Amino acid sequence: MAQIKKVEIKQAILDTAYKLFSKRGYSATNITDIARSAGVAPANVYVYFRSKLEILFSVYEPWLIKQVDDLERSLLHIRNPRQRLRKILVAIWRDIPSADNGFANNMMQAIATTSVREGYSPRLRLAIEERVARLLDGCPHGLDHVNSRALANILLMAFDGYALNFHLKGGAVCPSRQITFFADILLNSSGIERNRGPMKRSRLLADRMGPNGKARIAG
Repeated sequence: MAQIKKVEIKQAILDTAYKLFSKRGYSATNITDIARSAGVAPANVYVYFRSKLEILFSVYEPWLIKQVDDLERSLLHIRNPRQRLRKILVAIWRDIPSADNGFANNMMQAIATTSVREGYSPRLRLAIEERVARLLDGCPHGLDHVNSRALANILLMAFDGYALNFHLKGGAVCPSRQITFFADILLNSSGIERNRGPMKRSRLLADRMGPNGKARIAG
């Protein structure tokens, strides 16, 4: 006779998993830990979820969607290309990787230890990539959707790295100068700021140099 699934038990498992993943990380948390903290038997967890990976996706998907929803709302009244692009870069390279004690790193840990055979699907990744691409459309000026999608892919690949970096380097986040540097590359190549004059170029060069005149090393 099939067990009757209860919404409260499923939610308790998800809430407990979120707390444990946030505190210990995906790799250091197992089904027994989740079951014990949720007040159910380990076997009962499998009534609701096929694996720890499925539990993580069930927690991570709404979490990540909310982060992108917040970014989208913050861009509603921003029309300036530089401000808009910088807002996107700050969110994807700094704010989301560091949010909730670096929760995004749990997905990095999971992907590093799983395979398609074990149930990994790129569905969420591709959906987020498409949403980011739509936020990038026309910013920089003249960027069509095909190129926006390619840029979104690059931003999300870097997002993975910054999520790992936050975990490995004790809360390290993407430096502002790297965000500014990348935004300048995109905007200058699109022609938006190509004619800002020598003072603009001199200031950008000075920003790249240290007080002794040597180039800064990004870290």
